[in-house]
Amino acid sequence: MHTPFDPLRPKDRLYQEVVDHVQAEILSGALKPGDRIPAERELAQHFRMSRAAVREAIKSLAEKGLVEVHVGKGTFVATLTTDHVVQSMSLLLRDALNTPEHLQEAREIIEVPIARLAAHNRTEEQLERLRALLGAMEGQRHMSRSFIETDSDFHYELARATGNPVLEIVSRTLLTMLRSERVFMVGFRDEIHGAIGSHGQIVAALEEQDADAAGRAMAAHLSHVSAVLRSLRGPAPITD
Repeated sequence: MHTPFDPLRPKDRLYQEVVDHVQAEILSGALKPGDRIPAERELAQHFRMSRAAVREAIKSLAEKGLVEVHVGKGTFVATLTTDHVVQSMSLLLRDALNTPEHLQEAREIIEVPIARLAAHNRTEEQLERLRALLGAMEGQRHMSRSFIETDSDFHYELARATGNPVLEIVSRTLLTMLRSERVFMVGFRDEIHGAIGSHGQIVAALEEQDADAAGRAMAAHLSHVSAVLRSLRGPAPITD
């Protein structure tokens, strides 16, 4: 009879196979939020592996937000939240990332349609929050770190205004990974001023529910951000 933990063939880095197996059981629904994961000794016996390898597997699952370890009580399947999903996606993307330009390219592809869709679907409450965030950005033009947090909140709120939770998660993941690049960039006063103007154009387009204008404003903003990031990193090295 099938159980959530069928034996695995011994391999190098077996703990990763255990991680993949448990993750699949969670995603399939065989293991549900709140379910208790068998004890370390039981897992080691079942998978025919060392307890040290089991500990490594549990640690990896916890870092992904899939399980929660409670000392003295055991390990339990976690209730997945947006934070967990964003964290897991960020870890996966960092492993695959070659250059920051890849992230910025993805952002340009995703955020222009987000702006267009938000213009159609935004509510009055969401529009009011975007106006408030824009106002906060204007008051933070001399405070780089506060500005970047508010700027991120603006883009995330814009994604929420689409009404599409997938776009919310993808947008938040990209913004989280780009934060260090953007903190560096907003150290330059002219770039902060330009960002405030661009965001003002996006809000104006959303007020009129003009999807074309919103898309154009976002495209121009992201194109400028890309150019600034390239200039800050300097010219690419010449190769044979």
